[in-house]
Amino acid sequence: MTDTVSHSASHLFSSEFGNLLALVLKRMELEWHYHQRPDLERVDQQLLQYAIEFGQLLNVVYRYELLSALREECKWYAAIFNARGSSHDAFALLLESWIMAIQGLLKPPECNELARPIQSIRDDLERVTEQLPTMRKASIETSKPALLKKLICGDVRGAHEIISGIASELVSPDRLIVEVMLPAMAEIGQRWESNDLEIFQEHLATEAIRSLLAGLTAMMEEPPQKTNAVALISCVPGDQHELIPLALASYLTIRGWSVKNLGVGLPADQIARAVAAFESKVLFLTFTILSRLEDALDVIAKVHGESEHCRIILGGRGAASAKAVLESRGALVALDFDDGFRLAREGSVDA
Repeated sequence: MTDTVSHSASHLFSSEFGNLLALVLKRMELEWHYHQRPDLERVDQQLLQYAIEFGQLLNVVYRYELLSALREECKWYAAIFNARGSSHDAFALLLESWIMAIQGLLKPPECNELARPIQSIRDDLERVTEQLPTMRKASIETSKPALLKKLICGDVRGAHEIISGIASELVSPDRLIVEVMLPAMAEIGQRWESNDLEIFQEHLATEAIRSLLAGLTAMMEEPPQKTNAVALISCVPGDQHELIPLALASYLTIRGWSVKNLGVGLPADQIARAVAAFESKVLFLTFTILSRLEDALDVIAKVHGESEHCRIILGGRGAASAKAVLESRGALVALDFDDGFRLAREGSVDA
């Protein structure tokens, strides 16, 4: 599989996206309603939403030459469908529907060029599905079982007692975020994606983590080194992973930064206005979903338009996949919190 598609093929896909999506959704609805597929009933309306998001992913992948990232994103889709009891059949239907729409609506040779990488993934889907249990086991660090149990039960007080005990054993307070809270958050997320948690358990854990993160800075001593630099934190528009910004805000505060957490849901122009209003030296952006790449690029452009001196640092699965594209627009990509802190300090004379 080549790493790029031609500009003409990418442009054709973008210009016909609405018509292609309509065909995809129609085929999937017909398969769902009239062929009596119980495996599809298990994913219900989510299947159609995933089809829309996958189309948005294709648009980004074609336009920015990220075909190598497409296969990695598809492993995540396969894991989600597998965890919800449809094996690889639902995702196979999604892939086949996009292939058929592309080949049915678009002209050659562009249609063949666009369909080829999707077909390659479809042909390899059974092998990918068989690897999912091993991939899941290897994808997560082992977190504290006792802490996880308290989080899933929504026992904030019990979780706080465990964290207080762990904190006394750590070299520095920020390690509590990096070595304890982040692995616990990752495992909660992984268990939810794998359908190992009830929805109410995921909600209890999320609220417990939110409470713990809010209280962490209060239980820590004054940082030895403080800076007057203001760091803003936000999610890329459309990205709803709000716990990571909360954790990052606590981490940076513990390490002596003044932090403003903008949370989720802000459009690009509002993020840029916040940067200007606070004269922020650094903007951290959580970027998890690769299909939101154009939203991330919009934020970068608008922030640079408001402030030439604000350093923009992105982290997350989407940021890692689009690293070259983001860096070409003047942003930086962090591997983790510690790397992000290092990049922020390099850009701030006060840190």
